[in-house]
Amino acid sequence: MQKHWTGSLLILLGLFLIGCGIFSRKKAPSEQELREARMLEAENHVQDGIAYFQKQKFREAVREWRAALKLIPNDAEVHNYLGIAYHRLGLLDSAIVAHRQAVRLDSLYYQAWNNLGYIYFLKGQYDSALVYFEKAVAINPTYAQAKTNLQKCREILAGKIPLRAFALLQEAEKADSLPLQLKYYRAALSVDSNYTDAWNNLGVTYAYLGEPDSAMDCFYRALKLNPNHVQALNNLGYMLDLSGRYEEAIRFFKRALEVDPGFVTALINLGDAYFHKGDYPSARIAWEGALRLHPDDRWITRRLQKLEAAEKQGTERAGEEP
Repeated sequence: MQKHWTGSLLILLGLFLIGCGIFSRKKAPSEQELREARMLEAENHVQDGIAYFQKQKFREAVREWRAALKLIPNDAEVHNYLGIAYHRLGLLDSAIVAHRQAVRLDSLYYQAWNNLGYIYFLKGQYDSALVYFEKAVAINPTYAQAKTNLQKCREILAGKIPLRAFALLQEAEKADSLPLQLKYYRAALSVDSNYTDAWNNLGVTYAYLGEPDSAMDCFYRALKLNPNHVQALNNLGYMLDLSGRYEEAIRFFKRALEVDPGFVTALINLGDAYFHKGDYPSARIAWEGALRLHPDDRWITRRLQKLEAAEKQGTERAGEEP
């Protein structure tokens, strides 16, 4: 009886040894593999956050970007994104913390310096805002957004803009609903009907509300007052692009870039219009130009990846048998 059990054990042992010979144990992942896995997971959170932000789902964007920062806490760009989302949620103090962290991690991050200044601008702390706008322009003298903000800040401090109209514009920026923003912009224009920025911002609000005709009318009104208003030129081009009027859109984007060659947003949108028109070589020129100005911009990189996929698909179709 004892002999029988011994034989069984030996047989089982033999099977076990054979099994070990066939099925090898998987090696533990290396530190490099773990790091790459973390980076991939973080990038997925970043891209999901961008997608949510583009859909105006700012709380969801915050959630994704905070998840990314748990994996890549020293990524200045994601801290900046987080600050922008906090601003859109009306959480200005949280936005300041996020933008401060971005510039702490990257002292040459001029977009984050500009955004930090803009939050202080919205809080009515113009002296502080001026310092940060000047910092952004000192780092990148061609950065259109900071130059515009610096000019507006100086005009406010010099008393050149009616304070009542400007205060209403600020209230609109802080408002947590589009109808409320609409109310404040209209009120600002009732105080000063020649307030170009108010016309432009009113147009943006109409665009978000899904009223393209009203939006374009506001941008035209802004450009009638100031034909070189780069934001209105860009925004009108954007609406024309959405409407499928690509040639007109391209003209307005080019006009914006004539006024300010460093206006990256207009350059990106110019590429979009060319892409929608099917002019891939021109789209590539525009987006690669934008990437040279903003080398770390993920949104530009995604566009170029989409362009490469479209070009590849077109090449494959061209090679198909009729």
